[in-house]
Amino acid sequence: MPALLGGTYNPPHRGHINAGLDAISEIGVDRLGLLPCKIPPHKAAPETSSTHRLKMLELACTDDPRLYVEPLELSLPAPSYTVKTLRQIRANQPDTNLFFLLGEDSLYNLPTWYEWQSLTDYCHIIVMRRPGAPGSLSQPLQEWLAERRCSNTEQLHAQSSGLVYSTASQDYPVSSTRLRERIATDINDNDVTYWLNPAVLHYIKQHHLYGTQ
Repeated sequence: MPALLGGTYNPPHRGHINAGLDAISEIGVDRLGLLPCKIPPHKAAPETSSTHRLKMLELACTDDPRLYVEPLELSLPAPSYTVKTLRQIRANQPDTNLFFLLGEDSLYNLPTWYEWQSLTDYCHIIVMRRPGAPGSLSQPLQEWLAERRCSNTEQLHAQSSGLVYSTASQDYPVSSTRLRERIATDINDNDVTYWLNPAVLHYIKQHHLYGTQ
C-alpha cells in the first residue's frame, strides 16, 4: 500500500519529506516512496544531474525507516507527466491502494497538468495543507473535486483509487530554492544544517554541488 511524494529533490530536505511523513501517519500508510521527477514540465530542468539527485535521496531515506526511493520516473521518456508515471506504477501494482501526495498549492494548479482529470483513475490524491497558500479553485477543479472529495481515511482504504483527501499536516517553512541559495553562500548556514540530512550535506560538499568549492 504505497504512498508517493514527487519532486525534483534538488536537494531533498526535511521540510518536504517530513510533510509527507505527517500525511502518511494521518492516513494510516506505513511507507513513503520519494519519487524524483526527470524533467518536470512546469519547471526548468534541474541543473543537478539525476544521478546526484537520486544518490542524495537514498541518503535522505536514512532519516526514517518508512522512507524509500521510487526511481521509476527517471527511466520513463521525458517530459515527466505525473499521470504517465502513475499509470505505469498502477500497471506494476494493479491490486494495491495507491496514494499520491501533493501540496495544496499544487492542487490549485492541477488543471494545468497533463490529463489531470485522469489522475484519480490510478490513485488517491492526498493533499498536504499549506496555511496561507495562494490560489483559488477554478470552476472545473471545483466540479472535479466535488465528485471525489472524501472526509475520512476509512474511505481511502476501502477502494484502490479515485478519491481526494486533505490532511491536517503542518507546513514547513523551507524550500529547495532557498537552501540552494544558502549553500552557495555558506554551506554551514544554520538553515542548511537543520534541514538537510548530514549525509546529504556531506555528499553536496564532496561533489561540489550548488556552487560549493
